[in-house]
Amino acid sequence: MSRRQASCLLRLPPTHLRRVGWVFMLLLAGKGEAEDAAVVAPTASPPLAAREAELLRRYEELERSFLRLADLLAATDPRRAAVLRDAFGQAREAAVGDRLGTIVSLLEQGRLLEAGASQADAIEQFRGLLAILEEGGSDRNLADTKQDVREFLGRIGKLIARQRDIEGSTEAGADEPRLAARQREAADEASRLADDLEAFAKRIDDQPSEQPSEPTQPDGEGSASEATDDDEASRAQRTQARITAAEQRMREAREAIENARRRDARAEQEEAIAELETARAELEEILRQLREEEVERLLVQLETRIRTLIRMERSVQAAAETLATAEAMATRERQIEAARIGREQEAVTTELGKTLAVVRDDGSAVAIPEALSQIRDDSLQAATRIGGGDVGETTRAIVGDILVGLEELVTALEKSRKSEQATEDPGPGGGRPPEPGEQPLVDKLAELKMLRSLQVRVNARTAGFARLLDGGAEAAAEPALVDALRRLAERQQAIERAARDIVAGRTE
Repeated sequence: MSRRQASCLLRLPPTHLRRVGWVFMLLLAGKGEAEDAAVVAPTASPPLAAREAELLRRYEELERSFLRLADLLAATDPRRAAVLRDAFGQAREAAVGDRLGTIVSLLEQGRLLEAGASQADAIEQFRGLLAILEEGGSDRNLADTKQDVREFLGRIGKLIARQRDIEGSTEAGADEPRLAARQREAADEASRLADDLEAFAKRIDDQPSEQPSEPTQPDGEGSASEATDDDEASRAQRTQARITAAEQRMREAREAIENARRRDARAEQEEAIAELETARAELEEILRQLREEEVERLLVQLETRIRTLIRMERSVQAAAETLATAEAMATRERQIEAARIGREQEAVTTELGKTLAVVRDDGSAVAIPEALSQIRDDSLQAATRIGGGDVGETTRAIVGDILVGLEELVTALEKSRKSEQATEDPGPGGGRPPEPGEQPLVDKLAELKMLRSLQVRVNARTAGFARLLDGGAEAAAEPALVDALRRLAERQQAIERAARDIVAGRTE
């Protein structure tokens, strides 16, 4: 796949990405035919097995194509590349290809009922894979929409400043022909902005219409639809209507200036500024709604990831506990089992790294990425120790700390998500809405609670090292202990930096 083909694929809307999943959905037909064949006769198994083998070949080809695409996108669109790698990485961990191979073998042996059951599981795995791919496309679309809104806000801000300057010149008695020309240029800019906003509203509208929608009247009581339609497309349409009204005020102001009616011109200019300010407030509300949607989706994604990590880590913990108590196990068997558990812990470390990248990419949290970073370091240390055959008390304590940290994270994310759902209504009150884009992934209270948990764990480890060093000064010179104390000191410094960043309002 060439770079040009990759860029073409990226320009496809999210709904077209669903077509990529047609290979996956062929399993639905295969499953039904396998069940029907099981009732009728086993003679139909060879053609079914051949079709299943062809499906396996197509899946493997699709996987290779998407991974090549991820390599091409790594430099220009790392987020999208990460989505593709993560999707097929999870498919490999779930052994999707192996499952399809097993289904082929079952069909060849005529074991149709077992094949049908395996196909049902494979269908669910493919649906999950398709959901990950579509979610990545939606994330990209959401980011593009936010960028468009920010650009519109910048243009409106400049237009407001420009109109205020013209108003001041009008009051100061500037040259009328030149003043009228400046007012005409501002009105022309407002017209271009209104046209761009109209196109933007049509693009984000889920149900576009060939007939242009009638603009919302900015004056008067407003219709019922204006009171209830608070989605992004409706707000964009109202913003476009406000800009159009501001343009009309500007042109009337220009006409008043040309006729030497400066008082009337100033009145029209003030109305134009008021319309522009209202349009800016609508766009800021769109940006706030987009951020709410982004936060809600990210919280769900993180919660799902961390719950998966908890299940993986509990499996490691149980295996480590079993190995630690298996005194009768042969040395070679212990080494093999320790290596296997170590690989499982390495898989946890890898997933933690991916989750940390997602949080850092959002950039609105401080304590959560720090917590994930420390948990990942613990996981890396645990994987090294377990893989080397060390499943002693210290190693199992590290695994326990990893579980505690993950459970605290998922609790914090769950509370934040429920709080977000409970506060969707901003409540009564007038005035200008809050500044756009200011909503963090979690609030400061949750971040401080997370820092407190990190500090408690550092304190506990410090106390443990103190007890260890009570045995004599010789232990303090051991390289492993010195390295552990250095890492602990770095964690303490990281917690202090995070606390200062939270107080100062700085994020990653």
